[in-house]
Parts: sequence; structure tokens; C-alpha cells
Amino acid sequence: MKLTKCMLAGLIAFALSQVNVIQPVSAESVYTHSTSYSKSFQQIHANLLDHSKNAPLMITAHRGQWLDYPENSLSAINEAIKDGADIIEIDVQLTSDSVPVLMHDETVDRTTNGTGKVSDFTFAQIQNLQLKEGLGGKTAALTEHRIPTLEEAMYIAKNRAIVNLDKGWNIREDIYKILVQTGTVDHGLFKNSPTVEEAAEFMEKDPEILYMHNIKEKNAGTVGTFPGRQPVAYEVVFGKLTDPQISPEKVRQIQQHSRIFVNVMWSGLAAVYTDEASLIDENLGWKAVTELGANILQTDNVEAMYYWRAGGNLKDWESQMGNRTVRVQAEDYLPGGQGVGYYDTDSDRCDTTAIDLIDVCNIEGATAVRYNMTDEWAKYEVNISESGVYQIAGRVSADATPAGTIMFDWNGQSGKPISLKNTTHKRAFELQEWELRYLEKGKHTFVIHVTSPGSYNLDYIQFDLQ
Repeated sequence: MKLTKCMLAGLIAFALSQVNVIQPVSAESVYTHSTSYSKSFQQIHANLLDHSKNAPLMITAHRGQWLDYPENSLSAINEAIKDGADIIEIDVQLTSDSVPVLMHDETVDRTTNGTGKVSDFTFAQIQNLQLKEGLGGKTAALTEHRIPTLEEAMYIAKNRAIVNLDKGWNIREDIYKILVQTGTVDHGLFKNSPTVEEAAEFMEKDPEILYMHNIKEKNAGTVGTFPGRQPVAYEVVFGKLTDPQISPEKVRQIQQHSRIFVNVMWSGLAAVYTDEASLIDENLGWKAVTELGANILQTDNVEAMYYWRAGGNLKDWESQMGNRTVRVQAEDYLPGGQGVGYYDTDSDRCDTTAIDLIDVCNIEGATAVRYNMTDEWAKYEVNISESGVYQIAGRVSADATPAGTIMFDWNGQSGKPISLKNTTHKRAFELQEWELRYLEKGKHTFVIHVTSPGSYNLDYIQFDLQ
């Protein structure tokens, strides 16, 4: 993923050494270079088995680095490892001729140019499909990437990362055969919420098998009941802090033998402690969850979490050091109401009790302006501390193409329409560069006009001194 222009000085050199724009990759080409990865697999494996109080935090990439490449693609796996993930989560399905391939949904509709169930395709047929960008969707662009096999994925991860095998419990024997074939039994993390007896029987099959038990409120009592070898981790899903599976007593019980794995991608997986909330304030997300006892976090924001784990201040994430970056939150439009600080054509669809009409919404922890219609606008003020040329960008998410167009107005002078990019999901925020402008030191007022409607959500406007 493209990194920010400035981070903490101690992190820049390492981060840049990991960045490399790559083309669609093959398992063989990456595997031959896998031993150059900075952290040894032996250390990653040892960390997974370490459930001590001071065990290091481990980062899991949800469906690989889908912010840069199609989810569950070989390049997404490779990029996530380069971006600092210790564990890569993938989803495994069987083709009609019993070849394990990577696909989250039962159908290929969302993520490819095909239609139908994975289980209705032969392997030869499914290889003809093209993956879509990011998380896919009806209007996401096609790429040159293809649906990988589990075998290819394991070769990509071999000697580099643990692989979280989601969707795969019911086909665990097929998966296990691939792990044996590729010499990666100790790389694959099986997971599900079967009976303790069923899970224990599978673990007895091979001492190298790694197993994580999923718990919610209904099966929280299974903790501590495994005979013999214990799960290496428990995936704890909770909607509120009063849920029994995340109680201090249950956490202490898990920690006696296992790690605690928590998802932070969206609300409801770990209450409201999400990736997006973390980027606003670590205490609203990642830090709060680790203080509850979690020491493996599954995220959609691998690079940001890696930066934070290394000691970076999230207030500096995706910004330059010093006063070279200025941000204006999209919800911080000027006061005065309708026709003065903003113009909105319908009532607030996010908060029906709000006095203002502009749609300010919570999107998985991020506060953003959405439901943007043609001719709507919002007025802002930015305080520039140093004169110069600024790259103006917006942190935007969008789940359709076209995503919409906007136009800047500076003191009555209108700019050119700016087309916004489809990021393939409402929670897939990214900085999109809009225009370069010379700004004198001091306060400036500008208006953002919606020139065509779109599905986009605007988090903030960023000014980076060039």
C-alpha cells in the first residue's frame, strides 16, 4: 500500500524498504524470495504459541491487503505480509472437482466477472474468471488477477506468515492434505466453533495442527474444557462489554493456555472498537481492545496498525511531520445553517434529531458526510501555517462507479470537476488527490460543491505542503 509522506523517523526507513509496487504474482516467484522477509517464520510461530502476559501483539490481515489488490488474491497476501502482517486471513471453498480455492462468498458474483456458486465450477472453469478490485461489487473494475488455489496461497505465505483458514472447517481434511503437500501444516490456523470433542479429535491428528476456537455468548462455557492440547487462540466475538465471553474472568481463563483473537473491522465484532474509531483515537479502538486482553487483532488497516504497534502516534498517520499537513474534518463545516454554512436538499438521513440537514454519519467508527446530492455544498475554513503549494486530497470511501464528482470554490472562483474513485466499500477509506493550489499563510474559506450525485463518503480534506 502507498505509505504516507511522513511517519516517525525511526519507522520511515523500514517502511520504505518494504514498499514495492508489484504486478499480479505467481506462487513460485514469491516463494523463491520468501526467506528475505525481515521477521523469521520461526519467530512468528513462537509468538503465536506465546500466551504469556507480555506476549507481543500480532496483526492479522483480513482477506489480505485488499485495499491495494483484490481480496483473497495472491498479491493481496503478498502485500499484507510486506506491510507487516503476521497472520493472513483467507477464505477457502471447494470447486466441483474438489480443488480448494480462495473465495469468501459461496458465489463468485461479488468478486469476479462470473456468476454462480464456487461449488458449481470446475477448477479449469474458475481459472477463466477475473477478480475485481478491492472488495468487488457490481461496478468495481476488473483486474488481471485470478482466483488462487489454496496451494498457491500456502506457497506465498510459506516461511513468512501464519494463514488463518476461514470458511474451511467443513473441508478441513481437503485443506490438511494441501498443507501436508506444501509442507505448511504448522502455518495453517484452522478455526470454527464445533464441539470440543470434534476439535480435539482433529488436533490429535497431527501435533503441528494449529486450531483456534471461536466463541460467542452461547458457547463461552467451552473455554477450559479441552482435553489435552489446548487451542492456540480463542476468537472472541462480542457485541457489548457485559457479554460473558469477554468478561475479565473468562479472559483470565483463556490466557492460561491460549491467545485472544479479536476482529476490529466493523461494529459488533468487538462492540464499537473498530479500525476507524482507532484512527480517531487509539483509546476508542485498538488500545481499548488490547487492554481487555486481546493480543491478536484482525484488521482492514494493516499498515496503520503496524505503525501504531511500533509506537507511532495515530494522529500522525497519513500526515507529514510538523505543520506540513493540515486537516479539515468534513463534519466541521462553517456555522450559519442552511444556505450559509451548507446547502442540503433533504433531511439528515443519519440523525433524524439533528438541527442541521447535512448528513453526518458514523461509518464503522469514522465520522463522515454522505448521501451527497447534486447542487448540495458545504463551506469550510482552513488555517494555513506556511505559504506554499499544497496537494489537496480527500479521505473518501465509495461503493459504486461512478462515485460522484465535486468542485472546489475558492472565494467565488470555481475549479474543475473532480471525479471520485470507487474504493469498493463504504468502509474502504483512502486519500484521493484532488488538486494542487498555492495558499498564503493564514485562513482561507472554500466551498465543496456536489456536481453529480454519488455513493461517496467524505471523512476529511487534507492539505499537504509540497
